[in-house]
Amino acid sequence: MSDPKDLHSHQTVALNEPVLLVPGQEIKEPRLIWSKIIMFAMFALITIGMINLYSAAMGTSLFWSQLKNLVIALGSFIVCGWLIPPRHYNTYAYWFFGFVCFLLVLVDVMGGIAMGAQRWLKIGPIIFQPSELAKIAVAMVVAKFFHTSRLARPYTLRDLAPLATIVGMAFVLIFAQPDFGTAGVCALIAACQLGFIRINARSVGIVAACGLCLLVVAWFFVLHDYQKLRVLNLINPDMDRSGTGYNALQSFIAIGSGKFLGKGFLEGTQTQLQFLPARHTDFIFAVFAEEHGFLGATILFALFVTLVYMGLAIAKQGKDIFSTLLAIGMTGIIFVSFMINTSMVLGLFPVVGVPLPFFSYGGTALIMFCTSLGILVGIERDSLDLFRKSSPLNMGGASGKRQA
Repeated sequence: MSDPKDLHSHQTVALNEPVLLVPGQEIKEPRLIWSKIIMFAMFALITIGMINLYSAAMGTSLFWSQLKNLVIALGSFIVCGWLIPPRHYNTYAYWFFGFVCFLLVLVDVMGGIAMGAQRWLKIGPIIFQPSELAKIAVAMVVAKFFHTSRLARPYTLRDLAPLATIVGMAFVLIFAQPDFGTAGVCALIAACQLGFIRINARSVGIVAACGLCLLVVAWFFVLHDYQKLRVLNLINPDMDRSGTGYNALQSFIAIGSGKFLGKGFLEGTQTQLQFLPARHTDFIFAVFAEEHGFLGATILFALFVTLVYMGLAIAKQGKDIFSTLLAIGMTGIIFVSFMINTSMVLGLFPVVGVPLPFFSYGGTALIMFCTSLGILVGIERDSLDLFRKSSPLNMGGASGKRQA
């Protein structure tokens, strides 16, 4: 009789190899330790992030409000990690995406306006940002698409046209708010997943060429003036030091003044004297770097790298294409958000409204990030068949078995 572990490895290879770029022999056996490392890194980031937010918000109600949001976020993490098997995301992926698109339409029609953008919905006492939910929805539909449209050969543009239409729908709805940052993140999350798919080389070349043409068209006919100024300020930070370049300039001063060890908790002059704008949201990394210096920033980078590595390790042991691509998508959410936010603060990327995971103030974003990691934990537990044994949401014995 064959060893169950060998059977799992053989079935995983058979399910993933025709579609994914990851060679079958590199897929590892399930190891629950990945989830434990993810939980350690997540709770370390949340703890450091909340302490940093206290400094950035100077102990105001924003900090206490985020504490309440954290309770909901941790509840979502537990539910997604221990109660909902990944196959339910597979079943309802398109329904969830449709629901999120409906919310995005409501935002464009009747959403609340703040700082020139229409991004929030208010339902009774609850105010939330549906575009944050779109990040998870996009990752789910991409995984669902390749799960149901498996090909032994590389995918072509014609094969991917339906998926491009789906992701493009979310992009347009979010861009219309206007929120180019979040719309771009959704597209990049899908790109992260596509990076692990076998795609025809000619199709990749055509997409790259069309992308360059679209950038030119967007510059002249789509982007608003303030968005163009953000790009120009990236090229020349001194172009408008007291206007559109002010945020980036103050961020540079804050980070540079932190030196190696930082000025100490609550001792950052750029923060406490309120020179640094958006210090509790977009530029919160500058607050941390000023107070904890290069050493603290290095530790922060190490924690995020750990999350990304563990996420990809879990993706390798997914039971099927959907689980593998969903894990890549959830990892992509953390990776893309972290890279864009820190690059923006360091002057390597135009200033856009992308939050730093577990640090920036915002209830919907915090819940979304914790949910993403909860789904990763759930995917690993599912690879060990723990849901089939214990999940209260496991409906039907046959449905709990690995799909052939």
